[in-house]
Amino acid sequence: MKKIGMIAVMFFVGLALNAQDTNNIDTYKVAFYSKDATGVFKEMSGKIISSDVVKSDSILGLQFDLNIKVASINTGNGVQNKHAKSSEWFNAEKYPTINFVSSSVYKTEKGIFAKGKLSIRGVSKDVIIPIEIKTTDLKTIYKAQFSVNRMNYSLGPDNKVSRNIKIIAGVSVKK
Repeated sequence: MKKIGMIAVMFFVGLALNAQDTNNIDTYKVAFYSKDATGVFKEMSGKIISSDVVKSDSILGLQFDLNIKVASINTGNGVQNKHAKSSEWFNAEKYPTINFVSSSVYKTEKGIFAKGKLSIRGVSKDVIIPIEIKTTDLKTIYKAQFSVNRMNYSLGPDNKVSRNIKIIAGVSVKK
């Protein structure tokens, strides 16, 4: 059951959203890793709005509005899935979605970052997520790799389950 705690942060995989310019999602992949668990969320929705305008240190017009359906969690184990959806962890009945809404996207010498609010289980926290953006003639690929502390969102009991979860997410949007 402790593997379920690691799933808490998978929501960031929610980068698999619609691009406002084309609304054509090509592919997405979301993974999370910890010593305790692996898994994915199967249902995501939202928007990636991009105007591809870069001005000094800010990326104008790039916004993320992501929603992950908690009930779509898949750890590869039916019992763990049920436990993850329970009131002890995500409480999918009361809090059916995990949300990330960016307030800004900016560039520094260390990379590109999306600053915004992450909401899990009714708890909203300011977060900064490093992202990579690759653009070709056919598509734009967004990737994120970061860690989240599940205890910041009251996910699961305070026990031996890993608190920090590494999240790797990517989405390809057709132009």
